[in-house]
Amino acid sequence: MKTKLKSLALSGLLTTVALFGIGSAYAIDKAQYAADVMDILRMHVYLLEQLAVTERFKYSDNVVRHATAIERTFGLLGPMEWHAAESARLHSKLIGNGTDLNEQMFEDLARASRKSLKELVRAAHDSMEEYDGNGVLSAVNSMKESCNNCHRRLPEQVAPDLWGPLERQ
Repeated sequence: MKTKLKSLALSGLLTTVALFGIGSAYAIDKAQYAADVMDILRMHVYLLEQLAVTERFKYSDNVVRHATAIERTFGLLGPMEWHAAESARLHSKLIGNGTDLNEQMFEDLARASRKSLKELVRAAHDSMEEYDGNGVLSAVNSMKESCNNCHRRLPEQVAPDLWGPLERQ
């Protein structure tokens, strides 16, 4: 009987802790979360760029790790379709409907971003076979441009600049 009571008490405690944890997760500041994820994304890109220009490319397997981390870190912002839809929703909320982005344009931009992330990972893997730092850097720049293609169409409050000076349209 004591064992059942202990087990029940432990189960209740764990349930309470789990519910508190779930409640805390919802209390997260979405803007701060997104900013933190973008900082992580920037750091992986910066480190990947640094590795790609090293002469000996001693840590080429880390190029693959950082490229994969970039793809996964971007996923922390949500699937591309959700990311684009959320940007559109925020834009409408903040600015109104004065954007030139329509559903088809968002889908095209999202498709291009997914493709550029896959190409970045592929270029990183290819660099393991034969050092091609320029190929990796080209893939990084294409990925950055795919992000910018969407971000430059939205206000800074909705889609902040990730990679440096960004001319808004």
